Amino acid sequence: MAKLGKVKNISMVESVTNQIENAIFTGEYQPGDKLPSIRALQEILGASLGTVRESLAILEQKGILEVRKGAKGGFFIRRVSPQHMINSIEFLMRYMTISHKELYEFRANVETGLFRLVTRRATKADMESFRDYLDKLRDCINKGQKGWFRLIKIENDLRLRCLKIINNRAYQIVLTPIISNLQDYARYHRFGGDGETREAVAYWEKIIPAIEARDEKKVGRLIEQLLYRFMELLEENA
Repeated sequence: MAKLGKVKNISMVESVTNQIENAIFTGEYQPGDKLPSIRALQEILGASLGTVRESLAILEQKGILEVRKGAKGGFFIRRVSPQHMINSIEFLMRYMTISHKELYEFRANVETGLFRLVTRRATKADMESFRDYLDKLRDCINKGQKGWFRLIKIENDLRLRCLKIINNRAYQIVLTPIISNLQDYARYHRFGGDGETREAVAYWEKIIPAIEARDEKKVGRLIEQLLYRFMELLEENA
């Protein structure tokens, strides 16, 4: 377990920040714990008050610490949930103005892995739910733009169901904000209609039986084709 100690004379702020981070990540401090006071940290770390304050501010900005006011206030280790990470990634995507092409390329590779895992892990009950989703997707055909918007929502729900099936928080944290970002973009640009809806449903009519047949390679190939096809449509209508 990492212990706080005298910092090396390199970058004082960086060294103090790293030491506190390491103490948290190795379990010396648990979520909800209160850190020693700023003056106590100054003595433990052998750094100036200004350096300690700057390091704590950095850790607060990272979302690792939270400040509580009042007589029992101070710096506390923040309890981080997957939703905090999802929100942070979504903010970064918007702030860094990552292109939708970049997101689709990344998503195509990650989501291919997601559906391959789903193909391995889906239960009989999951397979039945996929058939229900397919019926709902088919019901979107020949209903114009309204059908297209409904198809986007159903696809989103289906993917969220897949994330639950594989029960892997890394996939959840990475894919949830990407799916949300791209689905919002698709709705905003309103490029879908009967033709696009029929094309998407045709893909799912191949994907879902391939999942039921436990054909990982075919599922992965079809998911990749589906995502790249609709990346092309987004670019054409951007």
